[in-house]
Amino acid sequence: MQESYQELGMSNTPEPGSPLPMALSAAKDGRAVFPLAGKTPTTGATPHGYKDASTERSRIAGMFNAAGPTATGYGIATGKVSGIVVVDIDNAEAGAEADRMGLVSDYTVSTGRGEHRYFALPSEAGVEVRSRDLAPDLELKAEGCYVVGPGSLHPSGGGYAVVKDGEPSPLPASLEIITASFATKPEGKPGPEIVASLVSVDVGGPPIVEGERNHSLARIAGRLHDSTRTLDELTAELLAINQARCSPPLDSQEVEGIATSIDGKPPCNPRPEITPRVVAAVDYLASVERPVKGMGGATHWSIYRAGLELLRRYGREHPDGLELSVDVRTWAQMAGTGRSTVSRHIKRSPLLRQIKRGSGRRSSTVLFSVPWGQAKGHKVGHSSTRVVSKKNTTPASVPPSALLRTLERLRWGPGRIGKSRAAILHALVECGEAGELSRATIAATLGRKPESLRAPLRWLVEAGLLERTRHGHYALPADFARRVEDARALGREPEADRLQIARHDRERDSYRNRRHEKSQRAPKEGETRQHRESYPERRRAATERAIAALFRDRPEYRARRVGQITARLVHYIGPDFPRGELGAPKDREVEAILDGAAA
Repeated sequence: MQESYQELGMSNTPEPGSPLPMALSAAKDGRAVFPLAGKTPTTGATPHGYKDASTERSRIAGMFNAAGPTATGYGIATGKVSGIVVVDIDNAEAGAEADRMGLVSDYTVSTGRGEHRYFALPSEAGVEVRSRDLAPDLELKAEGCYVVGPGSLHPSGGGYAVVKDGEPSPLPASLEIITASFATKPEGKPGPEIVASLVSVDVGGPPIVEGERNHSLARIAGRLHDSTRTLDELTAELLAINQARCSPPLDSQEVEGIATSIDGKPPCNPRPEITPRVVAAVDYLASVERPVKGMGGATHWSIYRAGLELLRRYGREHPDGLELSVDVRTWAQMAGTGRSTVSRHIKRSPLLRQIKRGSGRRSSTVLFSVPWGQAKGHKVGHSSTRVVSKKNTTPASVPPSALLRTLERLRWGPGRIGKSRAAILHALVECGEAGELSRATIAATLGRKPESLRAPLRWLVEAGLLERTRHGHYALPADFARRVEDARALGREPEADRLQIARHDRERDSYRNRRHEKSQRAPKEGETRQHRESYPERRRAATERAIAALFRDRPEYRARRVGQITARLVHYIGPDFPRGELGAPKDREVEAILDGAAA
């Protein structure tokens, strides 16, 4: 070893504990290093700071020779030069937040009060990750930053020590990746610097304020762009997000231009290719007759059909059929039902079988039975229940259109028109050229008694979704699709859908991070009493903050009625709102706050 140091131009072997051997070892692993005095670059040896970092042994030895005894450690430049990024955690609270965000690495360095968690950059060319704050006391160190290497001395007298000595974990998907084409500003064109941050691609995500709309929608489009979405599908999703989250929404032509621009670029995260055999199997399952009996059967068949749509995106071949690995909340969202209903259907249906349980971030895997050896066009009796009578049933032979999928989503949950009413409309849409159906025929189709349909039929006629052509006979109006969309808006179904997505996201994050949650001590009697007595003040303060946030994002609500303001506040109260027995904010509470502000 002494000869190798002499080859580097050093007359003496470094003393034990010297930072040079540790720096050379890090450089051997591909890390660009430089000498530090405490936590700052040495002035004489590194005039350009972290930009002098290198992986060349002779240059590293020269920098440490010039630094002399002032070098108490070494720094590692983060970003592309070293192939790593580091999550810098300053205290225990920031560490808990990093755990909640899933930022856990197999290579972790203790800094005394906090940690450095190392992540490996993707190997693709042109990938750049910007440094930024992820949360209070939680920083991502990437391009243009450095960290103190393990083994270095801390200015307080302690040291940086490795506590998990594995390989740096792959960069999590939650840390936004920006390609160089997006991260670089055009020469000579002024504008705000692009800063990466966490981005939600759901319509139920946080509001997007004016000044950030174009850039945020471009990033969302980049996340949505994959090898399976067509330009029309990407545009439709981006337009929905624009209407739901942008305040005020961008012009539709500008949104379409963003989608077209992103669609012309290679996908950042292309989905795995779906084989033609999978596509053919899904087409076969979708074409088989589907006897449905009663409201429960219709719900279960809606779940099965949503599963077929998911198979077109994520399906894999299996000796007994097709396997699908997806979380149950996404499945429930597509079927317009609840996750517990989907779980029950998977257990009860003879067409599905769970072959692998989910855990942590891994979703469960469900097998869809496919008779591979059957001849094409062979009819296989399908049902969403184990035993089904074909009495009072009808085959759903019409392939699921966009209108039928909308009606399926309107069957369940708040803001929707209900199971019976949606099932009636579904039956009339499927009758096709028949045009009209009698009440007795609709009842036989749904497995109901004709008298039980009087109330839902009357409601649909009064709502304008059905026309009574003659006594006991009903048909759809000519502009039925437009009327359905109007009914969705009046019933606030899109808002209910966004709230369901937001709730599913919270439940999903809570489940994935359940093992990272620390147990809390039981509150003392005095603390419990104080918390209970402060409920009115805490509730009023939380409502005031929600109203202020609403007026900031949607100024037009200052002139709206109290009831409209109260209805909109559900998007701003958050999960920590002190609900108590009253639940969400009430009109009288909002009115009292507004009267106080006006006074």
